[in-house]
Amino acid sequence: MSQNLNGSFDQIRAAWGQYMNRWFDELYANTKAVELYRQKPFSQAVMWAPSRMIDAAQDMLAAYRKNVNGPEGANAMFPIVLMAVDENFMGTGADWGGDHIARRVLQIREGGSWYGYQHSMMDQRLQVVIIGSEGTSPKSLAAQLSTFIKRPSNRHLKAVYAFGEYEIPAPITLETNRIDWMDVKTDLKNVKILAADIILKCTMPVLDAPAEGEPNDGTTHNPPGYPLVQVVQHDDTTAQVRSIGTDDGITWNHSV
Repeated sequence: MSQNLNGSFDQIRAAWGQYMNRWFDELYANTKAVELYRQKPFSQAVMWAPSRMIDAAQDMLAAYRKNVNGPEGANAMFPIVLMAVDENFMGTGADWGGDHIARRVLQIREGGSWYGYQHSMMDQRLQVVIIGSEGTSPKSLAAQLSTFIKRPSNRHLKAVYAFGEYEIPAPITLETNRIDWMDVKTDLKNVKILAADIILKCTMPVLDAPAEGEPNDGTTHNPPGYPLVQVVQHDDTTAQVRSIGTDDGITWNHSV
């Protein structure tokens, strides 16, 4: 699913949500609680939280309990996986090949319109928190997610951005395939919370095109691209020769 391109980091959230959905689809049940968990719709089994979890784990758990509709009972909704992103921006360093390029002009499709393009790379920190009413099920889910992440094919994912009629895929790489889970201590009884930090190395593309009313290439592309050079004229005053280049070829004039 693509979304608007400029000024938004939602594509990273969407890409990670799809990644977690693939993990959820592969879960196997080795406890009764995990078996019941697998029967939930993904949208209820794995959810986004509005802030970093470890900073306010008990508050977020209370808010989740208050807002969830389902069977009665304090532990009926467990286990649950909550996710949150760090809203800070940190550029990817040179040790990871982080590049922050200057603007250039390029074609998205061969033979198509020309657009302005630049990109930067960022480190997106996010947290995955698993909450259960006992210890076994959170450990099972944590182990299965760790195994999923260690698979070489799961080291990479992509975010898809939209620019007019175009969809622009941008790569995301996990910083490491090792996930360390932390036991979050709370004063809540019969609640087990495991949390892990994950760093994503993300490429952030930005494209631009002529604004409305500015000259463009006159195509029906959405958006139209920048105007193309129609004629190139070169005067050689020493040889008194003029060359004129167009799409039809080069013509010469000896009367300069």
